Parts: sequence; C-alpha cells; structure tokens
Amino acid sequence: MGIPAGDLATRRRYGLETMTADPPSTSDNRWLELAATALIKLGFDLVVPDRTHGNTVSHLLVAIRPTPTLEHFDPESIDYWTTDGARGHAGRIDPDARFPVAGVLAWGSILLTDRIGVHNEFLTFGGLVRAQPTQDGTILCDFSSPAPFLRSSGHSLEPDPVGAEAESFFARLKVPIDFVPGSESLISRTAPLVLYCAFIQTIRERLAQSSGFRNANHWLVEWSTHEASRVQAAPDGNWDAATEFRTQLSALEASARD
Repeated sequence: MGIPAGDLATRRRYGLETMTADPPSTSDNRWLELAATALIKLGFDLVVPDRTHGNTVSHLLVAIRPTPTLEHFDPESIDYWTTDGARGHAGRIDPDARFPVAGVLAWGSILLTDRIGVHNEFLTFGGLVRAQPTQDGTILCDFSSPAPFLRSSGHSLEPDPVGAEAESFFARLKVPIDFVPGSESLISRTAPLVLYCAFIQTIRERLAQSSGFRNANHWLVEWSTHEASRVQAAPDGNWDAATEFRTQLSALEASARD
C-alpha cells in the first residue's frame, strides 16, 4: 500500500508534491484537502517522495473516521513517540485527543489500531506530526519525515526488508537511554536524517565485521551501499554528523562502564 515514488501523475493529482516537512502550522490547512483526497478510499497511505523531481519528504497519512467503512483497515487510534528535545514521551491520536495536533515526531514506532485491536506498525527516524478533524468528523493525520518510514508488521502491510534491522538498531539505542545518563538527551536532539545515516553506518559496520553475515545478506550489502552513496552525495553534512553522533554515544557508554 502506498503511492509509488515514480508515479508523478498520481502525486500531482493528489497534490502531494506540495506537502513538505516544514514545521506544522495550525493556520495553514491546505494539507487537509490533500490528505483527504489521498485517503478517500483508504484508512492510511504511505507516500514515498519522488526524488527525481526534487521531493525529499516521506508522509504517512492516516484517517480516523467516526464510523468504520468496513472496506479497508479502519484505524481508531495512533500511538507514537514525541520529544521535548531532552526526553521522549508517548503520544496518542484518537477522538479524545486535543486538536489541532502539531509537534515533533520522535524515532521509534507508529502503531495504528482498529476497533477490534488489529494493528499496522511503521518505524520512523523522526520528523513532524499534525492532525485535525474535518467537518464530517474524520480525523486526518500527517506524519512527515525527511527519512523513510519503514513498514514493520501488521494486518495490511508487507514488512520492509530492512525493518528488522531498524528494530534492532532502535533496541540498541534504548539500552544506553535506560542506563547511561545523557544518552536520551543526545539521541533526542539528533535530527532524523542524522539518525538514519547512523543506522546505515551501523549496518555497514556489521557487514564489514562478519563475512558470514555479509555472504548471507547480499541484498543488505546492495541496499546499504546504495543508501550510503545517496545520503553522502547530499551537501547537508548528515553523514559526518552521524559519525560524530555515534562517537559521542560510544563515549557516554564507555564513561558509564568506568
């Protein structure tokens, strides 16, 4: 499920090429019309950026309707993580939430749940979130990020091949957060693309260290090589920032062991 990256005609028809990762605005509601058009027959949709035309922002769009359509997956609540720049906090969007929602999306999972407890889960490296009810009572939500959203598991999803690697990466981040003072603040301040670059670097390091792992996962070698080349070509310094982030995190962990 999702609008393919190369389907520019579809993106233009939906108007999604105009949706960016700018800070959410509570006054500019043009995104509501775009999201409503994309979700007219869906409960959620993953919008992949068409990088060949300069688009760089991924979107996970979700509609929470007052009455289930029974024609597709009908989310009734969304659980995710947000951050105040120092600590992570659980966030939820459902009919009882305070609207409009406009804030920071932290790294971790985005869990969509329907009326009978069925889930669809995505993984994110962080970004922005906004949500607002429409006149018919439908709550439209836009999770946006300069880093990809990864399909994790669920009723309506085919998991991304690198989803398990991302889950492992996030699990390793949780260890210093629980035991090493300063780690949560460092990770919370890290920009989504820097965290994504750190993820790629971690995979490449594992591949370099183990010939067995490398030989058993040629597809991961190809994926990480391609993504590393793509993000390193960008003039934003995120790759170098990711290297520094990993160095700082390792120093905190070493200090805690001393």
